Amino acid sequence: MSVKDMQKFMSAASMSEKEIQEFLSIPRLARMATIQNGKPHLVPVWYFYDGTNIIVTTLKGSKKTKNLQSNPNVSIIIDTVDGRVEDLSYLTKVKAVIIEGIAELQDDIDGSFARKSYERYAGKNALNNPQVQFSVSLPRYIVVIKPTKIMSWDFTKIEAS
Repeated sequence: MSVKDMQKFMSAASMSEKEIQEFLSIPRLARMATIQNGKPHLVPVWYFYDGTNIIVTTLKGSKKTKNLQSNPNVSIIIDTVDGRVEDLSYLTKVKAVIIEGIAELQDDIDGSFARKSYERYAGKNALNNPQVQFSVSLPRYIVVIKPTKIMSWDFTKIEAS
């Protein structure tokens, strides 16, 4: 496959803005990369999409927070993979949105955003769990990721050959 063929393929697989909005509206596990001394630091995160920005919560003093304070450049991927690796069926079912952007840290003074995250991903009953109560009481930031570049693909759009 030539570079030109690959570009055509990826263009055909790209999601529309509406498809991206719908894909990001579903709670999924994302992976977020920050930079420390020129090296990537990758962590799983829960996220919200407000129609423009990706928003996550993080503990103050975490490595992720320290990295963002010294370099606000960030990349985050939200993806799904279905199928079996053994027969390569997953290759036709991959969907992903990758966002590069600039992160802004905001205080989550009362832990309300952290509570909202737990409710979204684990349900309202999760807030009754003592470990969750402890977690949301810890000092936190809200990380607002303002996209500078968005890439996407949905290989279910491509007919298998």
